[in-house]
Amino acid sequence: VLCPCLIYGAYVFLPFDAPLMPTISARLVYTLRCAAFATFPIVLGMIVSGISRLCSSALEPFGELQREVELHHTYVSQSIHLFILYFFNMAVLATYLPQEVLKLIPLLTGLFAISR
Repeated sequence: VLCPCLIYGAYVFLPFDAPLMPTISARLVYTLRCAAFATFPIVLGMIVSGISRLCSSALEPFGELQREVELHHTYVSQSIHLFILYFFNMAVLATYLPQEVLKLIPLLTGLFAISR
């Protein structure tokens, strides 16, 4: 219930507009640029996963993972899967949205990054 209200409030009250993008290729590049910011939680998860693997007491690097290492590994793999779904959905959405509503692409990217 809270997320649609936040998106609507940001859409109405934030003072930015999407640049003019008349072609589909320009819209896809814009979506790709926005999606680059959505990878930030994945990169942080990879760093934390690497640190937890280094700090674990496992002697074999390719052996069975401990619970806390497995937890970070699961977060990273699920985040990558969700990012792929998110990116394809945003790419399709950007091709169909009218120019006036393209402001939603960075807002939804921010929501994705915050939710991960």
